Amino acid sequence: MKNKTPLLVTGLIILALVAAFLGYELNTQTKQNKIYAQDIAKMEDLIQGNGMGDMLEDDISVSLQNLLEDYNSVSTNNQALNDSIDIQKQKVTLMLKELENSENRRKYTARELFKMKKEAQTLRNVMKNYVYKVDSLNTLTKELRAEMKVKDNTITQVSGERDQFKEKSADLTKTVALGSKLQILALNALPVRIRNSGSYTETTRAKRADQVKACFKIAGNTIAESGTKTFYMRIISPEGNVLTNTKSSKQMIGEEEVAMSISRTIDYQNTAVDLCIFYEKAMESLPEGDYKVEIYTDGAKVGSTTFALR
Repeated sequence: MKNKTPLLVTGLIILALVAAFLGYELNTQTKQNKIYAQDIAKMEDLIQGNGMGDMLEDDISVSLQNLLEDYNSVSTNNQALNDSIDIQKQKVTLMLKELENSENRRKYTARELFKMKKEAQTLRNVMKNYVYKVDSLNTLTKELRAEMKVKDNTITQVSGERDQFKEKSADLTKTVALGSKLQILALNALPVRIRNSGSYTETTRAKRADQVKACFKIAGNTIAESGTKTFYMRIISPEGNVLTNTKSSKQMIGEEEVAMSISRTIDYQNTAVDLCIFYEKAMESLPEGDYKVEIYTDGAKVGSTTFALR
């Protein structure tokens, strides 16, 4: 028991020293807090007494009003960005209302004013960030519009080239269609007299003419469709009537049905062919005057000539 006494005494002494030290520190801190509070109170009195508080409030109010105008000037088509800007505008508006209400109720402390000023500066920094984003979006929009314009020009160019190709293709199709039409050369028509022997001689006398003969050469055409081809002869009298007989027919030429005097069918194999067509009169004698002879095939007129009877 005697051996433990010095240790116990030592512990008590240490505890006493610690308690004394903590009491001293607490007393010192309390005095400092009182001094700090007195300094703050003096500062508050100084600020409010010389009008600095009102000046700070006015300065913050003007700053907030300018900030609100800056926010209102920020315009973008991005809805999410607009929503964020509206939230910041509400914060500025709320701070302005607080300042306006304070004139009727109380004055802000220096700490509150400095805090509000700091918040206003933070809101301005946020606004600058929004302005940067809006400028970036506008720049991106301009770039996208420029790209779209280039693409539109490219599409227009391609469309133009396509239309030109279609036009050339259509022209080529027309050219091929025209090129595939049969043509005749050296068309010659004249009246003939049939002898008792069956032979015939040419004549220009109306009373002696028994038939009308038309001869021509069908040109060779490698792109024309080969096979059966029918050639029609149409003889128009001096009175303007079409000469017909029991072998005559009518054909559609375009959208009109046209009377034909006589026809002849051959097997065309894309090479040149000499062909003659004979029309036998159906009246006692052919009238005197000038006659017109037309040749048709594949629904189109391919040649014409004249002859006269006296």
